[in-house]
Amino acid sequence: MTNSFWNLQNNKPGNTRKGAPSLILTLSVLLTAALLSCSQDPVKIGIGLLPDSDFIEIGSTDTVAIKAYTMYDELSVSSDNTTMIIGSINDEYFGNTYCDFVTQLRLVGKWPAKPYVIDSVLLTMLPSGVSGDDSTSVHRIRLCETGTRLTDPDEYYSGQDPDTIRFLGEYFLPKMKAGESFRVKLDNSVGEYLLRDTTKLSAGVPFYEDYFKGLYCMMKSSPNPVLVVMDASQGATIDPLGITIFYKSDTLRYTYSFVATPRAVNYNRFTHDRSKGDPAKQILHVNDLVADTAAYLQSYHGVYVKLDMPTLEPFRDVANLAVNKARIIAPVILDGETLVDKNMPQRVYVRYRDADGKARVIPDYMHDISFMDGTYYSDNDYYLFNITTFVQKYLNGEIEEPSVELFLPLTVTRNAIFRANANEPAFKLEFAYTIY
Repeated sequence: MTNSFWNLQNNKPGNTRKGAPSLILTLSVLLTAALLSCSQDPVKIGIGLLPDSDFIEIGSTDTVAIKAYTMYDELSVSSDNTTMIIGSINDEYFGNTYCDFVTQLRLVGKWPAKPYVIDSVLLTMLPSGVSGDDSTSVHRIRLCETGTRLTDPDEYYSGQDPDTIRFLGEYFLPKMKAGESFRVKLDNSVGEYLLRDTTKLSAGVPFYEDYFKGLYCMMKSSPNPVLVVMDASQGATIDPLGITIFYKSDTLRYTYSFVATPRAVNYNRFTHDRSKGDPAKQILHVNDLVADTAAYLQSYHGVYVKLDMPTLEPFRDVANLAVNKARIIAPVILDGETLVDKNMPQRVYVRYRDADGKARVIPDYMHDISFMDGTYYSDNDYYLFNITTFVQKYLNGEIEEPSVELFLPLTVTRNAIFRANANEPAFKLEFAYTIY
């Protein structure tokens, strides 16, 4: 059938093969034109028809320089915290840290207006954490009354010496264990002093405003240091510290207590002696803005890490810039002994300084703590910090300096050392943005 069809076509008048070359030429021209149009960049097709404002530019870099420094501020704010810390601890890198605290005592109830004879006075403590204790150490606690009224709006600092006005005695402590309360017998004169004017001991008279303003507690241990942490948060089922007076009235026995409750104002005091560390491991540069190859981060309001990012400054002049990602990669130094994965702080926090120099947590934390991250990734030996909102606010002019600080909250007890500056690897900022 096919052969018959072609034979029929070829036998028609006017059908000759001389028209085939022109048809082929026409098809070739059309095919070439189509191929040429396909070779053009599809992104640029019609680009001349759109205004410039309709285009965006996407950029990214991981080469934003970070200069890291080890800093220390002995007047960091440590007031109105529900954690009370007492004792000392030693670290081969960071040296000795000594901790004590001042707290208010609150009344459990109104004084019953009875005549009394004091039997005994006991100090009760409930540690939520104890570190460094052993059977060979001897511990002594010293108690003093302070003369400054503690108020919520006021700020108290880690290096602030209390104004002690009365010595209440020094006493031996038993062996201490986290989660187990213990009692220490105080001199009866402490009870006599606290009950010297029982008209002040009622709910309507805040006796801690002018009657007994604060209790200063310090502890020394020998030969080995011990550190005791007490929790006065709302979640605590038992008040962590209190003084109870046991007394008789007629033939009956009673108790009356003064306790550190979650409502009590307190502040912790910290003293750091870095010279007591291992001479081969001591921190060499603090507050001198020397870009060392290591940057140190310490618990208990010790040294912290300052990170400057000056190469972000030129981006402030770029209009309509939206930050897609700004993430700090912070590699740590591990020594296989003290600095090992299991001893790394689980989370490190990031803050910045406002125009008045006041420390504030970066705005990324306000979204959610997981958004800021700050956790340790043991697979890569680094921490990650998301500072996208901080960088955006800096570029918008809402934050003055392209600088952040790494710090540890009071509840964290471990330290970290970071690779910095000329070290490899070192702090790095991954930065991605869109210009629209």
